[in-house]
Amino acid sequence: MKTLLQGMRICQYQLRVLSRNYKIYTVPVCMLIYMRNTMIPLRQLLTSVNENAVPCLLPFLFNDGLLTALMFAGVLLFYTDAPFYDSHQLFVVMRSGVSRWCLGQALYVIAVSVGYMCFLTAMSVVVLLPQITFSGEWGRVWTTLAYSDAGYESGLVFGVSANILKHYSPWTAVCTAFFLGFLLCCFYGFCMWCLNLYLGKIVSLVIVLASVCLVTRVQFFPSWVVYLVPDAWVDLAYLSEYAPHGITVSRAVFLLVTGILCLAALALWKTSRSDIAK
Repeated sequence: MKTLLQGMRICQYQLRVLSRNYKIYTVPVCMLIYMRNTMIPLRQLLTSVNENAVPCLLPFLFNDGLLTALMFAGVLLFYTDAPFYDSHQLFVVMRSGVSRWCLGQALYVIAVSVGYMCFLTAMSVVVLLPQITFSGEWGRVWTTLAYSDAGYESGLVFGVSANILKHYSPWTAVCTAFFLGFLLCCFYGFCMWCLNLYLGKIVSLVIVLASVCLVTRVQFFPSWVVYLVPDAWVDLAYLSEYAPHGITVSRAVFLLVTGILCLAALALWKTSRSDIAK
């Protein structure tokens, strides 16, 4: 318990350091401006039909490869310096020990992942304001967009999948997409941590960013390529045992959790034995 508390304090310290970094403000502001402009056709549609929509936009954002790539490329900026070591951290390592310091860094990756997904969820609500309503049903707006060409005719850049409406209630879809997104952010965080230690920061960023951006073209490649593109696993409409790749929600969770545990173990082991932690 003492080790966990010490790790949490180190995580809090790292979060305070992040709060003084421009990245924490630049990325969300740019994302919000972009999404606000992107959702103009949807808001115009809501105004023209005089309807409010359930603010469960998040699962549908992942239906579009470009939006998915942009959203997860943004979180990479918070992980580029993993394992987040600088001259000031030397005193933290000396006082807490390497193992507790590594635990604090791991908790920091998890905290950033939660915070980033909370931001994306909040953003998906804000961009629809004030034309929202809270209900346990999808409502006429999302049903119309899913079963007609209204979205295409209005100029929406993302699709509203009828499969999501069939298999999920609004809030279940949001929670499932949030959880998958959280696991994916953690996966990318620990992946960059490992690659930074073994290959360097530039090579690490290029490799992970290439994987993130490949989601925009993954449908044109053989089905096995999807296993190299984890951000494709957040699209609930794309996950099915009947799809060529055979990845379901449960399998995506299993793969991400397994990847996180393996990468975290490797990152902690390598960090504790490298010069960066001495």
